[in-house]
Amino acid sequence: MISCVRSGEHELVIKKSRFISYSYRISSRDDVKPTVDALKAEHKEARHVCYGFIADEKGDDFGYDDNGEPSGTAGKPVYSALASVDARKSLIVVVRYFGGIKLGAGGLTRAYRQSAAELIDKVGLVTVEKYGVYGLACDGETYKKASGVLRNIGCSVTDIVYGAGVTCTVCVPSDTDIARALNGLKVRLTDLGARYENCE
Repeated sequence: MISCVRSGEHELVIKKSRFISYSYRISSRDDVKPTVDALKAEHKEARHVCYGFIADEKGDDFGYDDNGEPSGTAGKPVYSALASVDARKSLIVVVRYFGGIKLGAGGLTRAYRQSAAELIDKVGLVTVEKYGVYGLACDGETYKKASGVLRNIGCSVTDIVYGAGVTCTVCVPSDTDIARALNGLKVRLTDLGARYENCE
C-alpha cells in the first residue's frame, strides 16, 4: 500500500503574489507534462508554473521544475513537501501570479514549500493498494469454477463477455499468485499491467 495526495487546490497570498497550488494522483511521469501544460494554458497571465512530483511507489522516480524562478527555490520545495509526508504517485503544481514585490530566494523557497504543504494539509492523503490486472479467457463450464476461486481470493471481475467462451478482466491483490490459484483449470491469462485502487 502507498499514500497519494488527494486531488484539490489551494491559494496562498504572500506580499501580493498569488500562489495557487493544485494536486493530482498520477500513474507515471508521463502524466506530468500534459497536466502542467494544461495549467499553463489555463493560467496564461501567470509568471511561473512550477511543480514537483513523485511518480513511482518507492519514491525513486521524482522530479521538479522551477519554470524561471531562481534555481532550487520553487520546484524542489514543492517536491520536498511531497517527500516529507511519504506521498507517492503524486504531483503538485504551483501557479504564481507576481504581485510586484520581490520575495528573495529564501522567501520564494518558503512560499512554494508553504503553498504545497498547506494544500496537502487541506486535501489530505489517500491510501491505495496495488492490484495486478489480467485478461482471462476460458469456456463457460471452466468459468463457473474459476469465478468461485477468484471470489475466494479477493479478486474483482469486470467486463464479462459471454460468447463461444467467456472473457473478462480480473483485478488481483498484488500479493496473490493468480496463476497458482487457478492451477488445474483451463484458462488463458493475459497480464494487462497494474493499477492502484483506494482502500477506503
